[in-house]
Amino acid sequence: MIRSFQEIKEKISKDPQMKKISIAKAESESVIRAIMEVENLHIAKGIFVGDSEKIKAIAKEIDYKIDPDFIIHETDDLKIAQKSVQLINDGKADVLMKGQISTPVLMKAVLNKENGLRTGEVLSHVAIADTPAYDKLLVFSDGGINILPDFETKKSILRSLISMNHALGNDKPKIGALCAIEKVNPKMPETVEAAELQKLSEAGEFGEAIVEGPIAMDVALSAKAALKKGLDSKVAGDIDSFLVPNITTGNSLIKILMKLADAKVGGIVVGAKVPIILLSRSDSANEKLNSISLAILLSIS
Repeated sequence: MIRSFQEIKEKISKDPQMKKISIAKAESESVIRAIMEVENLHIAKGIFVGDSEKIKAIAKEIDYKIDPDFIIHETDDLKIAQKSVQLINDGKADVLMKGQISTPVLMKAVLNKENGLRTGEVLSHVAIADTPAYDKLLVFSDGGINILPDFETKKSILRSLISMNHALGNDKPKIGALCAIEKVNPKMPETVEAAELQKLSEAGEFGEAIVEGPIAMDVALSAKAALKKGLDSKVAGDIDSFLVPNITTGNSLIKILMKLADAKVGGIVVGAKVPIILLSRSDSANEKLNSISLAILLSIS
């Protein structure tokens, strides 16, 4: 099982054929620098969709030689999104990446019913934290897209969460349906749904994955805490992933780990035909590299 971002990078760099990333509106120095770095690390190559003159100018400025065949000229944002998605559907690219284009414009092309990248699953954001405080990677979903997922949405998010664990070499992930308490309380709907998800897991709905809920964070991270509370838990102290109840919880947990636990993080959008990288201008160089690495790992799994 892969236990760090370094191990992820080592695995994907050994892939004999570098995957290609379709970059929507690649007119950004930070994006082009990120692609230059992953290419140098033998992780992936970029296909740059956007204003060719601007792309070439930025590449020249940072001393990066882009093959002209890997630049697709387009200046209209809607067409840029469509062409970037079409590269995926034509089998010319393996991962989609947001450049300077707005997220709504890109997602409109992704979700197009006729020629988008729909699979039937809900699009969700998966974030991974690599922290010195824990002996393996922690996977969280969804702290980036679904604000307050209902029960059916949570089932779809779980399936994508399990797929991410499989890509990490974990065939039997232990997943906690995170809540504030371990008892079902009708006044806290997330506890009711967590218990239902556990029942589905026990019935084989999610394969060999173990889904336990409702479960609080202290129990998930500590077998001693479970013992003190008198709980018989299959995941306590050995948790792999968290299904969070809402976007605020997931987003906050990742940022707390980054700021207070020196965690290395990365995240991608899953549920489409291919992984989607939605980088933020505030992301550090390492965060960009980690997110790209995650997308490539999922694409080869």
